[in-house]
Amino acid sequence: MPNNSRSAGVTVIAILQFLGSALMLALAAFLAFAMIVAPTPPNDQLPPMYFTVMRVVLPLFYALPAVWGIVTAMGLLQLKNWARISSIIFSVLLIAFGALGILTSMVFLLKPPPGNGVDPKMFSIIGGITAVIALAQIGIGIWWMVFFNRARVKAQFLAQPLAFQHLGQTADPYAIDPRYSTSVPPPGFPSAVDAALPPTPPIATPQRTARPLSISIIAWFMLVGCVFVPFIFFLHPPIVLFLAILTGWQAVVFMLISAGLNVYMGIALLKMKPIGRLIGIGYFVFGLLNLAVFYFAPGRSARLARLLDLEQSMLPWMRSSQANSPFYADATPFFFIGAIAGVAFCLVLLYFLVAAKPAFDRAALEQAG
Repeated sequence: MPNNSRSAGVTVIAILQFLGSALMLALAAFLAFAMIVAPTPPNDQLPPMYFTVMRVVLPLFYALPAVWGIVTAMGLLQLKNWARISSIIFSVLLIAFGALGILTSMVFLLKPPPGNGVDPKMFSIIGGITAVIALAQIGIGIWWMVFFNRARVKAQFLAQPLAFQHLGQTADPYAIDPRYSTSVPPPGFPSAVDAALPPTPPIATPQRTARPLSISIIAWFMLVGCVFVPFIFFLHPPIVLFLAILTGWQAVVFMLISAGLNVYMGIALLKMKPIGRLIGIGYFVFGLLNLAVFYFAPGRSARLARLLDLEQSMLPWMRSSQANSPFYADATPFFFIGAIAGVAFCLVLLYFLVAAKPAFDRAALEQAG
């Protein structure tokens, strides 16, 4: 489709993606420079390779989304449909992180931490700024999601036939161009002999069931999330499992099994296999119960204290930096914020997986037939 059919809204969103991605890329470059210049802190509990990995991982945390945004913006300007879908996925992430930011701002507004000499009004200002940024993220996410699902916007990204697309059904192609004034008709139009023959009945060609957009987002989310699994060999994070906390090789085995399931489910969902949907439902039901039991069952205070201690042991400088910081706050509310966000996330994914059953049933019939 020619570029002059691109609407102003698509162009504005592409420019915004370019600007936001450029800022994130600049932040990643600054962070990489700062971590290269900074000396390695003395620590006997962690190997030197750990700090080398962190110098690479932290800048990539900002650089990878920036590259994603730049590539998506270029695709929007070229009216590529994958760029439209990518923007919808990005809008979902904006809404999710915005909701998490709203919950975080409530901690500063409703339960400000002890100031250690800092004016308590500062925490209200921090909470207010966090809430404004989170609301802006949610607003942009909703704007993009609604905009790219409108029928007129979708039509811009659909491939259109280029040959004679300006002609009506009754147009005479022989009058359009003198080259067609001979007895040879232009390509794609019947000759006089063909016109005299009875019309051939149309042949019904079966079409593959379209994969719902929500299923594509869930599948790619599972596959992309596996990229971060190798870092568990360097970070050794604790893993919650109902009333227990896994550490060491047990946590590594659990994460490897989870990564294998994510890869299998992601591929199965992209291929519209019903078994992938069923395993996905079981996987997120397990995650929902796991979070609910660990964070809300009796004895949660002791479990959260141990989890916090293990996470501070994973990053030893956190303990001293938090204790000396005037903005030190109790981490318990943030754990509950993460738990509520995780429960809501699992419920949303479960809804889309359950609602997609008719599409998977049609796909199963097509695959069987």
